[in-house]
Amino acid sequence: MERLAINGGKKICYKNLYPQPTIGEEEKEAVIKFLESKKVLSGFRGNATNAFWGGEKVQQFEEELIYRIFNINNESSFDFHNNKALAVNSCTSALQIACGAIGLGPGDEVIVTPWSMTCSATAPMIWGATPVFADIENDTFCLDPKSVEQKITSKTKAIIVVDLFGQPYNVTAINKIAKENSIYVIEDAAQAIGSSYNNIPAGTLGDIGCFSFTQGKHLTAGEGGAIVTNNPELYDRCALLRNHAEAVNNDRKLVSECDKKVVGFNMRMTELQAVILIEQLKKLKRYMKYRNKAADYINKSLEKNSFVSGTPIRENCKHSYYCLPLKFNNCSMNISRDFFIQAVKAELSEEENRIDRGVPIGNGYIKPLYRFPVFENRQIEPLPVVEKLWCDELFVTLIHALGMPDDKNGLYHNCGEFVEAINKVTGNVGQLCKSN
Repeated sequence: MERLAINGGKKICYKNLYPQPTIGEEEKEAVIKFLESKKVLSGFRGNATNAFWGGEKVQQFEEELIYRIFNINNESSFDFHNNKALAVNSCTSALQIACGAIGLGPGDEVIVTPWSMTCSATAPMIWGATPVFADIENDTFCLDPKSVEQKITSKTKAIIVVDLFGQPYNVTAINKIAKENSIYVIEDAAQAIGSSYNNIPAGTLGDIGCFSFTQGKHLTAGEGGAIVTNNPELYDRCALLRNHAEAVNNDRKLVSECDKKVVGFNMRMTELQAVILIEQLKKLKRYMKYRNKAADYINKSLEKNSFVSGTPIRENCKHSYYCLPLKFNNCSMNISRDFFIQAVKAELSEEENRIDRGVPIGNGYIKPLYRFPVFENRQIEPLPVVEKLWCDELFVTLIHALGMPDDKNGLYHNCGEFVEAINKVTGNVGQLCKSN
């Protein structure tokens, strides 16, 4: 029996894992070239000129974003389904703008997921609306259509779906519910750029889609986000909300009768952020190919492991694997998921508690949002599926997105070591039973 590292045995990996790639030479060169051009760092103005729509690079990025996400799987496809993009300073801003664009106000309700970043549920609150939590699917972790349907009332005005970890939401079922009840679907695709359903890109599956380009996402400019919609009226409202609501262009009145009540913000993207993202968009297909290859390798390597299993991809969907979700099954052994993860981390790094250089494995993702203090006064009942996954079963990793390629198999060394660590721990599980 091989002694586990958590019990003083030899580790599988003594070196720190490679960090996630971010800015490369192409981005550096593009930024230097832009700075040397001495152009303004933000081309936005609030008045009724072309500058209302932002600078040259921001507008170029918006066009490139639509082109790239619609052509990531099929270069010959140019049917963008009339979608247009607006660059903003974060996905949080994108969600808040989307909620404002559909006219949310006090008394309205929005059905939201309990498992996402807080902004997916707090965005409606900015406008005085109430978030209503529905439960999630046990295998894909997106909103459960059956639970959503149970939460709909006469006050429901929208559903905010989240493509969690890069898995597209249940488009057919959720969109049908929305259509039958005449409510909007806002798609939080912060983690899902490159994903698709029936070859239609994530972020364009609902009425308004929102992307994130913050640190750690597939593409990053440090901060940043984007809004995508094929609805011209919603597009104009989003544009007003992004840029002070002072003006619109294209030979229209400065503010239409409908738009006079719009309270605008400054949620604009800078030219430097756009310059970086234009270069990163060129790498999106390569990033997606690698992440999928690495995730497939890990999932297949664990197929015979009775303690750990991969999670399925929804039918007709393509996953972008922002995170790789896995499930822990203790097989009637008295071992908690958290202790199991602790043992796996011990095999891989001497600095497992350092997020920048340690092992990127999380215990159960974040706690359900309705447990956060901001929602405590709403008397929300715990939802069974998300509670079970959070407490006992699910764990996520970014191991598939890190490091230096292994020339031998085209995968990062990290992936093989991660699988080896899991197999070592589960193969010597009796040691955990004794020390737990």
